[in-house]
Amino acid sequence: MSQASHSASSNSGLNKFIKKPSSRTLKTIIISSAHGMHDTYSSFIAPLLPFLIDRLSLSKAEAGLFVLVYQGVSILQPIIGHIGDRTNLRKFALFAPAVTGIFLSLLGTAPSLSTALIYCLIGGISSATLHATLPALVASLSGKNIGRGMSIWMIGGELGVMLGPLLVTAVISTFSIEATPWLMVGGILSSIALSYYLKDLPSHNGTEKRKSKIPFRDLAAILLPMAGIAVVRSPLRATSIIYMPVFLLENGASLWSAGIIFSLAQGIGMIGTISGGPLSDRIGYRVTMILAMIISSLSMIAFTLTQGIIQIIFLCLQSIATLVVLPIGLAVVQRSFPENRSLANGIYLALMFAINALAGVATGFMYDQIGGQQTFFWSGVLAMFGAAIVLFLPREENLPKLI
Repeated sequence: MSQASHSASSNSGLNKFIKKPSSRTLKTIIISSAHGMHDTYSSFIAPLLPFLIDRLSLSKAEAGLFVLVYQGVSILQPIIGHIGDRTNLRKFALFAPAVTGIFLSLLGTAPSLSTALIYCLIGGISSATLHATLPALVASLSGKNIGRGMSIWMIGGELGVMLGPLLVTAVISTFSIEATPWLMVGGILSSIALSYYLKDLPSHNGTEKRKSKIPFRDLAAILLPMAGIAVVRSPLRATSIIYMPVFLLENGASLWSAGIIFSLAQGIGMIGTISGGPLSDRIGYRVTMILAMIISSLSMIAFTLTQGIIQIIFLCLQSIATLVVLPIGLAVVQRSFPENRSLANGIYLALMFAINALAGVATGFMYDQIGGQQTFFWSGVLAMFGAAIVLFLPREENLPKLI
């Protein structure tokens, strides 16, 4: 064999092990980076609240308006999604990192409460446009692997949520609150880059049936069980995300160790975000969701009944299992409505926002009435019912075929 033939053979063997991502996968990753950059700015609000309260002499109730206004605009997602299914809103969604970045970077230096609320309103509209439109674009690029595509999409958002508080806190600590407007540069550059690299990307809606009727019955068949699953899962999510640091402190952990344990659980939970979509593509979304529900429920119950390192292990396992469900839910919605992806996605995310917001208040009330351990325990028990509700979702073979 000649040296050239041997080299070609070696390269061929090497290429079997090193598989370059397809063009569609690369575009999915690029879109996911937009999600990550955008959600970096979305997570600025909470760290900025103490400074805004002091700067603008606000009460706690007034400070709560910022999150309410920013997230409350999510109710517009079904409308935005419906428009996005009939016109190409992609180009507007690609500018969301810039728009949200500009106005939430300015939030810390807002001269008045009304100005700050306007910033949150504009940022919220930008956020709603991105979240209602771009997941549908990711789904269209994912072909038969919508679950994997939704996992990639959500990884970007999770990384942004983790990075944002660290970034804005570091800037304030190193310089001052007056330096936060400079953070908008990242969002602006991100949108410019996205608009360039994705300039030839077609609208996410691959069908010409732009004037098709809204499938209300089909939407109900998918979204009502999904809402039911969200209702029984939401207390577990609220205890894990909102009240976990409080619970750990009340049970003897130091402020430092409580922060480390909480960050560890949230970080490890990304394993669920990464694996949930691909796993559902392989073994089916109903089986994957049922297993995730059962494991997250039992892990939360075990967490309340154990201590020390064993308790931390159960907390991490619960975090992984809980986050498995999120990309699967998005993937099922995207797959079920190929002609109305943005509309279905908008309704789904609006429902999730409303249910989780109410659950945060309800779980806090439970915590005050029966204590943290009982609240965590019963949130785990309630989540178990989600496994039964999954059975009301259509079987995979009854969903639209993927091309």
